[in-house]
Amino acid sequence: MSTIVAISVLYLVITLGIGVWAMRHTKTSADFFIAGKKLGLFVMAMASFSAAISGWVFVGGPGLAYNIGMVALWFTFPTSISFAMAWYILGKRMRLLADAAGAMTVADAIYARYESKAASGLAGLATLVGIVLYMATQVLALGTIISFIFNISITAGVIIGMGVVVFYSIAGGILAGVYTDAFQGTIMAVASIVVFVMSLVVGGGMTNISRTIATTVFTGKDAALPQFIGPWGILTAMVGMSWFFCLSIGIVGQPHIVTKFYMIKDMRKMKWGPLMAAIPGMITGLLFMGVGLVIRYLVLKGEIPPLSNPDDAISIFLLNYTHPVIAGIVFAGITSAVMSTCDSFINIAAAAAVRDLPFAFGKKFSDKQELYYGRIAVLIISIFTVLAALGLGAQGIALLGAFGWGTFAAALAPALGIGLNWKRATKEGAVASIAIGLGLNVALEILKTLKIYTLPHGIYNGTFSLVVSIIVFILISYATSAPKLNEKMEAIMNA
Repeated sequence: MSTIVAISVLYLVITLGIGVWAMRHTKTSADFFIAGKKLGLFVMAMASFSAAISGWVFVGGPGLAYNIGMVALWFTFPTSISFAMAWYILGKRMRLLADAAGAMTVADAIYARYESKAASGLAGLATLVGIVLYMATQVLALGTIISFIFNISITAGVIIGMGVVVFYSIAGGILAGVYTDAFQGTIMAVASIVVFVMSLVVGGGMTNISRTIATTVFTGKDAALPQFIGPWGILTAMVGMSWFFCLSIGIVGQPHIVTKFYMIKDMRKMKWGPLMAAIPGMITGLLFMGVGLVIRYLVLKGEIPPLSNPDDAISIFLLNYTHPVIAGIVFAGITSAVMSTCDSFINIAAAAAVRDLPFAFGKKFSDKQELYYGRIAVLIISIFTVLAALGLGAQGIALLGAFGWGTFAAALAPALGIGLNWKRATKEGAVASIAIGLGLNVALEILKTLKIYTLPHGIYNGTFSLVVSIIVFILISYATSAPKLNEKMEAIMNA
């Protein structure tokens, strides 16, 4: 355990060092929010991948595979498709918007496209609400991991972890964030390969793992469950396909991913971005499935007792079946996954607070004011999120987790992903799509949590809300007058 602690402390020191370095290079609000548009391709690709892979992949992912089987692959399969899609659909246009319109946020892009303060204001609201609520789940996950590593309370773990995140976020803004993301993404990719190989060794190979799972009677069941290793696991095709749809299409509405397109220095190299971002995403999926399945195998073999909490799968495997050095590296990788999501979300939420919402109400700050208030916003948002995370019970955290990917997908993907590629899209369609996508997904999650109503056939709320949002966006755009794009926007959409 001392080795794990030492490696984790070293990791925290490195991230603090990155924050100090970034602080010296952060002079303007553009540096703070979009890294001064000077990132290289590797840093940009690894940062966008790392920001997308939050704590649920390393902590919740193996637990999901352990619990429901191979259907969990439909969480990982979309990775390569979604990253390639985001780069192809939005990459070049978002980067051009940074130059032509000074765009720094998703709401900036929405305003540049539709010239509607209502649309940009709603986008800012959706961004701020979704991030603050969803980040509370990440904060609690971060505290849980650190409390396990250092054997301290979850409250102390939350404070220590967020203290590090807040330091380099305030000091260096997104510049610190993207470089820590790149560092963290590298850790995640390497750790995933090592742990996946070790899971195969422990289980005697994937063939042996699969055969054992398919032929052994599950605890509490009267028979084996061979479907566990089938394409849909113990769930249905509808569940898998709904996850696949939202996790692939919905990436173009994820602010912590698409805003990184503003930051790349050389657009000529963007063609390599999809490949560079997708490969580590696919590698991470190996850990997701490998650990989950081998823990199920070990339970069925009687080597470990059934898990009372499926999310313990990764911790049990690391502590009992890997070398302490490897365990330390992976735990640092898990910490990095959560922290990378937190720092991306904090800076994007700060931008929404000091740029997007004031602009919607006719207020615009100077560059120095944005930098100053942006740093204050990071601190305030972080404190509020920590208090929310510590003050909520299990039901509250479960509800907050639902405001993640699906909320951003339903609220922002049509107006941004379709809107920047379809000249017929109108501001009325964008306003309706954002409002309905956000409101519908929130309402469905509340109804599900309160056990009042649940969508049939296991359909993911985010998928249903995204489909409705797309339909509304297209129908209202056709029902209203075609827009006349300004010269800059016309050139960007023709690029």
